[in-house]
Amino acid sequence: MSDKNAAAQLLLQARKPGKALTALPESALPADKAQAYAAQAELVSLLSDHSGRPVGYKVGCTNATARQMLALDSPFSGRCFEKELSTSPAAIDAAALHMIGIEPEIAVCIGKDLVPSKNWQRTDVIDHIEAVMPSVEVVESRFSSWPLMGFLSAIADNGVHRHLVLGEVVENWSADRIEQTRVTLTANGITVREGVASNVDGGPFGVVAWLANHLNAMGTTLGTGEIVTTGVMTEIYDSAPGEKIVAHYDLPAVVELQVTPL
Repeated sequence: MSDKNAAAQLLLQARKPGKALTALPESALPADKAQAYAAQAELVSLLSDHSGRPVGYKVGCTNATARQMLALDSPFSGRCFEKELSTSPAAIDAAALHMIGIEPEIAVCIGKDLVPSKNWQRTDVIDHIEAVMPSVEVVESRFSSWPLMGFLSAIADNGVHRHLVLGEVVENWSADRIEQTRVTLTANGITVREGVASNVDGGPFGVVAWLANHLNAMGTTLGTGEIVTTGVMTEIYDSAPGEKIVAHYDLPAVVELQVTPL
């Protein structure tokens, strides 16, 4: 069995500028998903000391293209933290990051616990959603070998999550409207990505159902008040220092993020 504590400590140190890992040593490398999530749980505990309490989840690899990149057969989850959650407009320090992956997404706030009493489906979870918001997730691998280090290391690395920016709550939303939402992502006013919420498997609410079942299987419940960001609507965009990122949603809504210059 891999050393989950050693993996967590290495991944924590690798979040510092200039300290990216090439790979986890064999003694700390998870052998399967269970070990990867165990290492992630240790890392989450360490991160809570300076990133604040966990306030929700990110779900990654929610479409076939993303899973193919990591040779993965299902989505994965990571935790979002209080001090790494912003409202639009927001700014992020490029000097503190190894990479600046930009993912326009749909986020939700859970209104009622999704308890392990059933196999959750897309239609079940809709009534458990309190609010829907456009979002931009900043993803960052702590590995210089991304994505070649593989999905087990990505899971252990808190699902390569770094920051989440939320837009305003969508008024009078419906499931169909949300699942058909389109987004245009611009960098310094130039369109760099376009996509639709149905790019994620089962749409955003299908992703919430997957997460509820995934957590239930691990003995955890997706709970009231938690935020879930449901996966990238476009291809990931690799941003650069100094760029102003704007995600334009046809809800209508915008999410703005300034990447600071070096």
